[in-house]
Amino acid sequence: MRKMKLTLAYDGTPYHGWQVQPGLPTVQGELEDALGRLLDQRVRTRGAGRTDAGVHAHGQVAHFETGRPIGVDALHRGVNALLPPPIRVVGVEEAAAGFDARASARAKTYEYHIWRDPVVSPFRRDFVHALSRSLDGGAMDRAAAKFVGVHDFTAFSAARAQVVGRVREVYDAGWERRGPDWVFRIRANGFLQYMARTIVGTLIEVGDGRIDPEDIDPIFDSRDRRRAGSSAPARGLHLMSVEYD
Repeated sequence: MRKMKLTLAYDGTPYHGWQVQPGLPTVQGELEDALGRLLDQRVRTRGAGRTDAGVHAHGQVAHFETGRPIGVDALHRGVNALLPPPIRVVGVEEAAAGFDARASARAKTYEYHIWRDPVVSPFRRDFVHALSRSLDGGAMDRAAAKFVGVHDFTAFSAARAQVVGRVREVYDAGWERRGPDWVFRIRANGFLQYMARTIVGTLIEVGDGRIDPEDIDPIFDSRDRRRAGSSAPARGLHLMSVEYD
């Protein structure tokens, strides 16, 4: 058996997230269907992360195993020929036997895009959160810096998520402003469900003046999801890359 590593980009708009769900279109479902038809076998993939419905990816990673003697280039061309246009495999390589797309990951980077102009191009509207009202960028910068480090992210993740341990380390977090495109970039050793979107939603409430930057640490300490802001819309979130040793 060979272990194949795939790097994918996708527009998450038409899909109910990454993970297979019966009766619903998902990225994983489309990928497994295309690989199964190409290889004439049942294929089960494992992704580096379970992006939510409407979230996009530029560098999602998945792996699967096959005994078929297909070349890397032929696999790359073949799977893209069978995938729907919103999903592309941008890289294929044969991985070591011990590689696991999720367990071997050492860091992930997400970007969240807020569009600050009242007019949103139709070519951008599915990929940004349009928010033209006044926001205090300085306060949002100060609050963003407080997410760097090792924290318990219980207050910034889905309350119903079934996970063991909610402590994560954030390596970098901050805003970059490119004209009307305000980009929040966060790199961490892992993310909980809705964690990135809840952080952004909280930062938006900081920008609105509803949360003070100095309230971030007490929110962490509370471990109370109700203390943080609302989750920002999925359309603005992009999984940019997954890092491995």
